[in-house]
Amino acid sequence: MSLNEICELGVIGLTSLGQSLAAHHAIKKRRVCVYDYDDPSFAPQVIKEFRTSIEQDDDINDDDDPALNTTRPSRCMVPSNSIKEFATIISTPRKIIIFGTHDDDKKFDDIWNELRVNLTRGDMVLRWGEEEGSMMTHPSDQNNLQFYTESIVGNLSKLQAEPLGISLLEMVKLEQDRAAIIRESDIQDTFVVGGPEDAYEQLSLYVSPFALIGHVGSSAACAHYARMVQRAVEFGMAQCLAEGCDLLKKAALYENQDVGRTLTKWQEGGMISSYLVEISSKIYYKRDGITKKGHVIDHIVDSIDLNGSDTWFSLEATKLGVPAPTITAALEARFLSNMKEERVDASSILGAPEGADTPSVMKDQISEDLQGAIYSAWTCVVAEGLSIFVAAAEVGQWEVNLVECLRLWNLPASFLNSDMLDKMYSALTESQGNMQHVLLLPSISAQLQATHMSWRRIVTLCFASAIPCPCLGASLTYYDSYRSKILPSGLIRAQRDFFGGYGYNRFNEEGWYTSCWVQEHTDGLKRATKKLEKGANDEPKKKKKRKTK
Repeated sequence: MSLNEICELGVIGLTSLGQSLAAHHAIKKRRVCVYDYDDPSFAPQVIKEFRTSIEQDDDINDDDDPALNTTRPSRCMVPSNSIKEFATIISTPRKIIIFGTHDDDKKFDDIWNELRVNLTRGDMVLRWGEEEGSMMTHPSDQNNLQFYTESIVGNLSKLQAEPLGISLLEMVKLEQDRAAIIRESDIQDTFVVGGPEDAYEQLSLYVSPFALIGHVGSSAACAHYARMVQRAVEFGMAQCLAEGCDLLKKAALYENQDVGRTLTKWQEGGMISSYLVEISSKIYYKRDGITKKGHVIDHIVDSIDLNGSDTWFSLEATKLGVPAPTITAALEARFLSNMKEERVDASSILGAPEGADTPSVMKDQISEDLQGAIYSAWTCVVAEGLSIFVAAAEVGQWEVNLVECLRLWNLPASFLNSDMLDKMYSALTESQGNMQHVLLLPSISAQLQATHMSWRRIVTLCFASAIPCPCLGASLTYYDSYRSKILPSGLIRAQRDFFGGYGYNRFNEEGWYTSCWVQEHTDGLKRATKKLEKGANDEPKKKKKRKTK
């Protein structure tokens, strides 16, 4: 095969998107080799249809130099009948994109096993993510979440690709607002990509016309991790706002329309202007079309089903030893939401303050303070999520790009799109991706200093009014614990030493200590010392006796 016939890109899997990508680059006069794993005979058919549609636009006539035919767009898409032939047609280092396997790990594994024996050092293979958007219509519907430890691309990369010097990458699709997708038909799908950065840079040329992408980490598993963290942050931020709206209704006695107006005001110029606030304002205005009474929000059952991915974040935080109290509080709030019947019974048994026992409040003050409280809690939620990612990166020896995570999470049509995340993105960018805790970034810490008293007043009001605020309260405790020089943990260690003599270490002193807290401890220590001394004195006698035998 001549050099003119060699292709610069390989596409496996002729799905609609796979065909479109191959055709796009062929039209750009980039030679593309295509192969369909399910039906190898399909590739020639696709190419025939492509050539029929494009030949009339070719700018080179058949009478021109035959050597130039290989650069004609209609001749820039080349079929192959097998993976072995496919690999020989692509120039090295090979650049290969695999379509049609995002929900079929076995199929990808089969393709990889055939492909890898034909690859050489420096080649790069990208597994495309979800290709067709779908709307979730029932809680049982599954989304594209996958535990990072179960990522077949991540596992194959570590066990097979890396030892061979081959780069294996994966794209994971991020969810987008369904209304935006319908309203803007040309909106691009957004993907996080995990894998070697140099390979990502080379492949992004071919991917970017069809997807908005960002590189979030050096392992394919990073893409799944970034998506899982995003989901946990989404639920944490949503719970914070829900608690704030609950406070407006129960403490300030707002009607649904009042809550909607307040949210609209925040959206138009408040510090928590965001997609979440925008859609929540519309939710509170929506009248119920079924009963013709009240608003839809009052007819929605206040319990949320869970699946394995919902509990993942808290389990991961525990495994890594990283505190994530706000996001964990959001999870526990969902646990409690499912105890609907018990909550109904408890509401008539367990009392709450009434009348003179409830604090008097100024509605305007609540609204003003609540913005600061929600902003601060949101900041802690994102900080917890990023801290988990950093800790996982240290364990997995990944290089992660937190700045890129924030950029992709904050795109229009994203659930997390907000002014707060935009400021955090700017702060992290200015720090040049420094892996220090987000709360310590100058602009972030300054904002928390400006809002923390509003935060405290809101949490105090919730407690005094018997209004649950698991995330607002947990985030404040997280903030105060993180900034505390001294925590009461010393007492707990002393208690354990008192109980079982477990010992402790001391400030500015080396070694391990235990205390005789009461006389019995002193007496016990004396007895133990005597026993040791007696054993030491008896030992030479035993040795001497053995020697006389």
